[in-house]
Amino acid sequence: MMMEATRLKFVLNLAFLFCRMLRSLLSAQGVNPEKIIVFIDGYYEEPMDVVELFGLKGVQHTPISIKNARVSQHYKASLTATFNLHPDAKFTVVLEEDLDISVDFFSFLSQTIHLLEEDESLYCISAWNDQGYEHTAEDIALLYRVESMPGLGWVLKKSLYKDELEPKWPTPEKLWDWDMWVRMPEQRKGRECIIPDVSRSYHFGIVGLNMNGYFHEAYFKKHKLNTVPNVQLKNIDSLKKDAYEKEIHKLLSEAKVLDHTKNPCEDSFIPDTEGKIYLMYIRMDQEADFTTWTQLAKCLHIWDLDVRGNHKGMWRLFRKKNHLLVVGTPSSPYSIKKPASIIPIYIEPPPKEDVELN
Repeated sequence: MMMEATRLKFVLNLAFLFCRMLRSLLSAQGVNPEKIIVFIDGYYEEPMDVVELFGLKGVQHTPISIKNARVSQHYKASLTATFNLHPDAKFTVVLEEDLDISVDFFSFLSQTIHLLEEDESLYCISAWNDQGYEHTAEDIALLYRVESMPGLGWVLKKSLYKDELEPKWPTPEKLWDWDMWVRMPEQRKGRECIIPDVSRSYHFGIVGLNMNGYFHEAYFKKHKLNTVPNVQLKNIDSLKKDAYEKEIHKLLSEAKVLDHTKNPCEDSFIPDTEGKIYLMYIRMDQEADFTTWTQLAKCLHIWDLDVRGNHKGMWRLFRKKNHLLVVGTPSSPYSIKKPASIIPIYIEPPPKEDVELN
C-alpha cells in the first residue's frame, strides 16, 4: 500500500510539472499548437492524458536501454520521428518537460533562426544562457556567440541532424548523456551557438536522472527569465561570424580596463556605475587552461562545474548593470588588446585535502 501511495504521489508531481510546462508553452506569443508534438518514453496513461487535456498530439514509443542511454535513445527516436512527420521542416525546436519559456520565446527564435541558414559556423540557437543569473544578466535585447551548446530550449537544423548526428548517435549500450555527446568537439566541429544575455527558458525541475534539489538550488533557481513581450533584438546580423569579430573588437576598444590589483571576487572590483563596459584579463596559459576562470566563476556564484559560455577565450556577463568582458591571457586572440602594464589576474584553486585511506 505504501508503494502504491508513493508511486501515486510521484506520478501526480510529474503531471503537475508537465502541466506547468505546457501552460507556459501555450501561453507564449506566436505559439502554433498544431506544430507541437509531445514524445513520451513508454506507454503511460498519465502523461498522455495531460497531452490530450491540452489538445496536443502525443506520440509514445517503447523505451530502449537503461539510465542515461535510455534518455539518449528517447531523444534520437523523437528527433527522427519529428522530421519524418514533418518532412518539409528545416528545423525543430527541442524542449524538455521541466522548462518554463518566456512570453517572447517564439519571437526570439523567429528573429534569429535565419542565422542558421546563412552562417555555416553556427551549430544551434539556444534560449538558455548558462551564465545568465539574476545578478549577471541584464540586457533583454542582447545576443552572444558561445562555443558551448546550452540546450534547454534550442533549435536543431534538420541537415545537421540527418547528415551528421543521427548516423553516429550513441548506440543503446553506451551509457552516455546525449547532451554531453552533442557538445563534444567531434560533433560541434568548432561551430558556435547563439544565446540571449537574458534566458528565454527557465529550468524548474528538481527531480531527474541528473538533477536533485541541492543541485537545482545551487545552479538553476536564480537564473533570470525574460518577462517582457515583443522584444526587438539588437544587431542580429552582427552575430554572423565575421561581423561578430568586428563587434567584439569595437567593445574591447570602448571598454575601460579595471584595476587588476584588486580582488575580482570583491564587490568593489566593479565601480558603482551603470551602463559602462569594463574589461579584465585573467591568466589562461593555453586553450584548455580554465583554472582562474573556474575560481572566478565560483566566487561570482555562476556555473562552475565545467566551462561554458565562452567565445575564443572570452566571457561576457553583467555585474552591477555594467557589461563585463573577461579575456583569458595569453590564450585568447583578444589578448593583443592588453596594456603592457596589466598583469593578468590569477586565482589559485584551494589546496586539495589529503584523503587518508583506511
